[in-house]
Amino acid sequence: MARKKSFAIIGLSNFGKAVIDTLVAKKQHVMVFDADQAKVNNMIASYEQIDGVALDSTIKANLIEQGLDQYDTVIVTMATNIEASVLTIISLQDIGVNNIIAKSKDSRHARILKALGITNIVQPDLIAGNIIAAKAMFDVAIEMQTVDENYASVVIKVTEPSIDGSSLLDLRLINNKDYNIVHIKRKGKVILPGDVDSLKLGDELLFIAKINAINDLTTKLQAVEEPTEADK
Repeated sequence: MARKKSFAIIGLSNFGKAVIDTLVAKKQHVMVFDADQAKVNNMIASYEQIDGVALDSTIKANLIEQGLDQYDTVIVTMATNIEASVLTIISLQDIGVNNIIAKSKDSRHARILKALGITNIVQPDLIAGNIIAAKAMFDVAIEMQTVDENYASVVIKVTEPSIDGSSLLDLRLINNKDYNIVHIKRKGKVILPGDVDSLKLGDELLFIAKINAINDLTTKLQAVEEPTEADK
Protein backbone atom coordinates (compact mmCIF):
# COMPACT_ATOMS: atom_id res chain seq x y z
CA MET A 1 0.00 0.00 0.00
CA ALA A 2 1.24 3.49 -0.87
CA ARG A 3 2.25 5.59 2.10
CA LYS A 4 -0.15 8.21 3.36
CA LYS A 5 0.67 11.59 1.83
CA SER A 6 -0.41 15.16 2.49
CA PHE A 7 -2.25 17.13 -0.17
CA ALA A 8 -3.19 20.80 -0.29
CA ILE A 9 -6.09 21.55 -2.62
CA ILE A 10 -6.35 25.20 -3.68
CA GLY A 11 -9.71 26.04 -5.25
CA LEU A 12 -13.00 24.30 -4.51
CA SER A 13 -14.34 23.95 -8.04
CA ASN A 14 -16.31 20.86 -9.09
CA PHE A 15 -13.02 19.43 -10.33
CA GLY A 16 -11.40 20.17 -6.98
CA LYS A 17 -14.24 18.43 -5.16
CA ALA A 18 -13.81 15.35 -7.35
CA VAL A 19 -10.09 15.27 -6.50
CA ILE A 20 -10.92 15.59 -2.81
CA ASP A 21 -13.45 12.73 -3.01
CA THR A 22 -10.81 10.43 -4.46
CA LEU A 23 -8.08 11.39 -1.98
CA VAL A 24 -10.41 11.02 1.00
CA ALA A 25 -11.51 7.60 -0.26
CA LYS A 26 -7.82 6.63 -0.41
CA LYS A 27 -7.39 7.83 3.21
CA GLN A 28 -4.91 10.56 2.34
CA HIS A 29 -4.39 13.71 4.41
CA VAL A 30 -6.21 16.58 2.71
CA MET A 31 -6.26 20.31 3.50
CA VAL A 32 -8.42 22.63 1.40
CA PHE A 33 -8.02 26.33 0.63
CA ASP A 34 -10.33 28.74 -1.13
CA ALA A 35 -11.04 32.47 -1.10
CA ASP A 36 -14.73 31.76 -0.40
CA GLN A 37 -15.29 31.07 3.30
CA ALA A 38 -18.70 29.50 2.63
CA LYS A 39 -17.21 26.96 0.22
CA VAL A 40 -14.54 26.04 2.75
CA ASN A 41 -17.14 25.65 5.53
CA ASN A 42 -19.35 23.45 3.33
CA MET A 43 -16.42 21.25 2.38
CA ILE A 44 -15.30 20.81 6.01
CA ALA A 45 -18.87 19.98 7.00
CA SER A 46 -19.04 17.29 4.30
CA TYR A 47 -16.02 15.35 5.57
CA GLU A 48 -14.73 14.45 8.98
CA GLN A 49 -11.23 13.84 7.63
CA ILE A 50 -10.35 17.23 6.15
CA ASP A 51 -9.66 20.76 7.37
CA GLY A 52 -9.73 24.00 5.46
CA VAL A 53 -8.82 27.66 5.52
CA ALA A 54 -10.25 30.59 3.59
CA LEU A 55 -7.46 32.67 2.06
CA ASP A 56 -6.30 34.57 -0.99
CA SER A 57 -3.80 32.14 -2.50
CA THR A 58 -2.27 34.80 -4.75
CA ILE A 59 -0.66 36.41 -1.70
CA LYS A 60 2.63 34.73 -0.87
CA ALA A 61 2.46 35.59 2.83
CA ASN A 62 -0.77 33.63 3.18
CA LEU A 63 0.85 30.52 1.71
CA ILE A 64 3.85 30.84 3.99
CA GLU A 65 1.60 31.28 7.04
CA GLN A 66 -0.26 28.07 6.20
CA GLY A 67 2.92 26.08 5.55
CA LEU A 68 2.09 25.16 1.96
CA ASP A 69 5.72 24.21 1.38
CA GLN A 70 5.33 21.31 3.84
CA TYR A 71 2.80 19.35 1.76
CA ASP A 72 3.81 16.43 -0.45
CA THR A 73 1.69 17.78 -3.30
CA VAL A 74 -0.18 21.01 -3.93
CA ILE A 75 -3.04 20.82 -6.45
CA VAL A 76 -4.22 24.10 -7.94
CA THR A 77 -7.72 23.49 -9.28
CA MET A 78 -8.90 27.03 -10.06
CA ALA A 79 -8.82 27.68 -13.79
CA THR A 80 -11.65 30.06 -14.64
CA ASN A 81 -9.54 32.94 -13.34
CA ILE A 82 -6.26 32.40 -15.19
CA GLU A 83 -4.58 35.34 -13.47
CA ALA A 84 -5.34 33.91 -10.02
CA SER A 85 -4.08 30.49 -11.12
CA VAL A 86 -0.81 31.91 -12.44
CA LEU A 87 -0.18 34.18 -9.44
CA THR A 88 -0.90 31.31 -7.05
CA ILE A 89 1.56 29.03 -8.83
CA ILE A 90 4.27 31.70 -8.93
CA SER A 91 3.80 32.27 -5.18
CA LEU A 92 3.99 28.54 -4.51
CA GLN A 93 7.21 28.29 -6.50
CA ASP A 94 8.65 31.28 -4.66
CA ILE A 95 8.18 29.56 -1.29
CA GLY A 96 9.80 26.36 -2.51
CA VAL A 97 6.87 24.12 -3.47
CA ASN A 98 8.17 21.69 -6.10
CA ASN A 99 5.37 19.16 -6.63
CA ILE A 100 2.53 21.18 -8.15
CA ILE A 101 -0.37 19.78 -10.16
CA ALA A 102 -2.41 22.43 -11.97
CA LYS A 103 -5.73 22.43 -13.78
CA SER A 104 -5.79 24.40 -17.02
CA LYS A 105 -8.80 26.11 -18.55
CA ASP A 106 -7.69 25.65 -22.15
CA SER A 107 -4.63 25.21 -24.37
CA ARG A 108 -3.61 28.87 -23.88
CA HIS A 109 -3.69 28.46 -20.11
CA ALA A 110 -1.75 25.21 -20.44
CA ARG A 111 0.98 26.96 -22.45
CA ILE A 112 1.33 29.59 -19.72
CA LEU A 113 1.62 26.87 -17.07
CA LYS A 114 4.25 25.06 -19.10
CA ALA A 115 6.20 28.31 -19.45
CA LEU A 116 6.19 28.51 -15.64
CA GLY A 117 7.77 25.06 -15.53
CA ILE A 118 4.65 23.11 -14.53
CA THR A 119 4.81 19.67 -16.11
CA ASN A 120 1.81 18.06 -14.43
CA ILE A 121 -1.11 19.85 -16.08
CA VAL A 122 -4.68 18.55 -16.25
CA GLN A 123 -7.23 19.78 -18.76
CA PRO A 124 -10.46 17.98 -17.71
CA ASP A 125 -12.55 18.89 -20.76
CA LEU A 126 -9.87 17.52 -23.11
CA ILE A 127 -9.51 14.34 -21.07
CA ALA A 128 -13.27 13.80 -20.92
CA GLY A 129 -13.55 14.35 -24.65
CA ASN A 130 -10.84 11.79 -25.39
CA ILE A 131 -12.46 9.21 -23.09
CA ILE A 132 -15.93 9.69 -24.56
CA ALA A 133 -14.57 9.39 -28.09
CA ALA A 134 -12.62 6.25 -27.18
CA LYS A 135 -15.65 4.63 -25.55
CA ALA A 136 -17.82 5.52 -28.53
CA MET A 137 -15.57 3.46 -30.81
CA PHE A 138 -16.26 0.21 -28.95
CA ASP A 139 -19.21 -2.12 -29.49
CA VAL A 140 -18.51 -3.77 -26.11
CA ALA A 141 -18.73 -2.36 -22.61
CA ILE A 142 -15.43 -1.62 -20.90
CA GLU A 143 -14.53 0.12 -17.67
CA MET A 144 -12.38 3.17 -18.29
CA GLN A 145 -11.04 5.98 -16.14
CA THR A 146 -8.78 8.85 -17.04
CA VAL A 147 -5.12 9.10 -16.12
CA ASP A 148 -4.30 12.09 -18.34
CA GLU A 149 -5.17 13.34 -21.82
CA ASN A 150 -3.15 10.53 -23.44
CA TYR A 151 -3.56 7.56 -21.09
CA ALA A 152 -6.42 5.80 -19.32
CA SER A 153 -6.84 2.89 -16.98
CA VAL A 154 -9.08 0.28 -18.54
CA VAL A 155 -10.44 -3.10 -17.43
CA ILE A 156 -11.00 -5.61 -20.22
CA LYS A 157 -12.49 -9.07 -19.71
CA VAL A 158 -11.09 -11.93 -21.81
CA THR A 159 -13.95 -13.39 -23.87
CA GLU A 160 -12.15 -14.39 -27.08
CA PRO A 161 -12.01 -18.26 -27.10
CA SER A 162 -9.03 -18.46 -29.44
CA ILE A 163 -6.67 -16.90 -26.90
CA ASP A 164 -7.61 -19.15 -23.96
CA GLY A 165 -4.29 -20.51 -22.68
CA SER A 166 -2.18 -18.16 -24.80
CA SER A 167 0.87 -16.64 -23.13
CA LEU A 168 1.18 -12.98 -22.29
CA LEU A 169 4.40 -12.90 -24.30
CA ASP A 170 2.85 -14.44 -27.43
CA LEU A 171 -0.04 -11.97 -27.21
CA ARG A 172 2.45 -9.09 -26.85
CA LEU A 173 0.71 -7.91 -23.70
CA ILE A 174 3.94 -7.31 -21.81
CA ASN A 175 6.90 -5.07 -22.62
CA ASN A 176 4.62 -3.05 -24.88
CA LYS A 177 5.22 0.67 -25.40
CA ASP A 178 1.50 1.42 -25.73
CA TYR A 179 0.15 -0.31 -22.61
CA ASN A 180 1.10 -2.14 -19.44
CA ILE A 181 -0.83 -4.74 -17.44
CA VAL A 182 -1.25 -3.66 -13.83
CA HIS A 183 -2.88 -6.89 -12.66
CA ILE A 184 -5.05 -9.82 -13.68
CA LYS A 185 -8.17 -10.74 -11.73
CA ARG A 186 -9.05 -14.43 -11.96
CA LYS A 187 -12.02 -15.85 -10.05
CA GLY A 188 -11.86 -12.90 -7.66
CA LYS A 189 -8.13 -13.27 -6.98
CA VAL A 190 -5.74 -10.52 -8.05
CA ILE A 191 -2.60 -11.83 -9.76
CA LEU A 192 0.44 -9.83 -10.83
CA PRO A 193 1.50 -10.32 -14.47
CA GLY A 194 4.84 -11.83 -13.46
CA ASP A 195 3.05 -14.58 -11.53
CA VAL A 196 1.05 -15.94 -14.45
CA ASP A 197 2.19 -17.10 -17.88
CA SER A 198 -1.07 -17.39 -19.79
CA LEU A 199 -4.60 -16.05 -19.91
CA LYS A 200 -7.86 -17.85 -19.30
CA LEU A 201 -11.37 -17.01 -20.44
CA GLY A 202 -13.03 -14.78 -17.89
CA ASP A 203 -9.80 -13.12 -16.74
CA GLU A 204 -10.18 -9.40 -16.11
CA LEU A 205 -7.11 -7.39 -17.07
CA LEU A 206 -6.37 -3.92 -15.72
CA PHE A 207 -4.22 -1.86 -18.10
CA ILE A 208 -2.71 1.58 -18.17
CA ALA A 209 -2.91 2.22 -21.90
CA LYS A 210 -2.64 4.92 -24.49
CA ILE A 211 -6.17 5.92 -25.37
CA ASN A 212 -5.54 5.31 -29.06
CA ALA A 213 -4.38 1.74 -28.31
CA ILE A 214 -7.45 0.64 -26.33
CA ASN A 215 -9.40 -0.29 -29.45
CA ASP A 216 -6.68 -2.76 -30.51
CA LEU A 217 -6.56 -4.23 -27.00
CA THR A 218 -10.29 -4.74 -26.92
CA THR A 219 -10.33 -6.33 -30.36
CA LYS A 220 -7.57 -8.72 -29.30
CA LEU A 221 -9.14 -9.84 -26.01
CA GLN A 222 -12.86 -9.77 -26.59
CA ALA A 223 -14.98 -11.88 -28.89
CA VAL A 224 -16.92 -10.03 -31.56
CA GLU A 225 -20.60 -10.64 -31.17
CA GLU A 226 -22.24 -11.89 -34.34
CA PRO A 227 -25.20 -9.75 -35.38
CA THR A 228 -28.62 -11.27 -34.67
CA GLU A 229 -31.37 -11.43 -37.25
CA ALA A 230 -32.97 -8.45 -35.58
CA ASP A 231 -29.78 -6.45 -36.09
CA LYS A 232 -29.50 -7.28 -39.77
